[in-house]
Amino acid sequence: MRRVRPMSSDVHIELTPMIDVVFLLLTFFIFAVVMMVRADVLDVNLPELASGRSAEQAIPITIVVSESGALFINAEPVEIEAVVGRVKALRQENGEGALVLAVDTASPAGVMIGLADVLTGAGLGEFSIIGHRNKADDTEMGAPENP
Repeated sequence: MRRVRPMSSDVHIELTPMIDVVFLLLTFFIFAVVMMVRADVLDVNLPELASGRSAEQAIPITIVVSESGALFINAEPVEIEAVVGRVKALRQENGEGALVLAVDTASPAGVMIGLADVLTGAGLGEFSIIGHRNKADDTEMGAPENP
């Protein structure tokens, strides 16, 4: 005699194949994004141009204000009256290098203000002031501390 199996009316969905498909799609999109970001490794033949000039790395000009208020341009002492002439001479020798101010935290504020005024008055108003990153910001962002 033949047995009759009871039919179950419960419908259940297997999740394993669906999870596999989701992981495959996720992997595909991750690799696609990585390959889009790495566009700089593409082999491109650039044309030769008759006009223009090659980009040159200009040497930055560093003006340091020491703790005592003394001024140095590229480690050479200079008076505030001679700063503009020295910067312009260095730019003629080395090209249009960036102008960078490194000011000691204990230096008199008046020297920094006077230097900025002299530079701006001579048309050299585009300069950067450099400093160190705040260690409190590094620890908040999870960066390792340097001794």
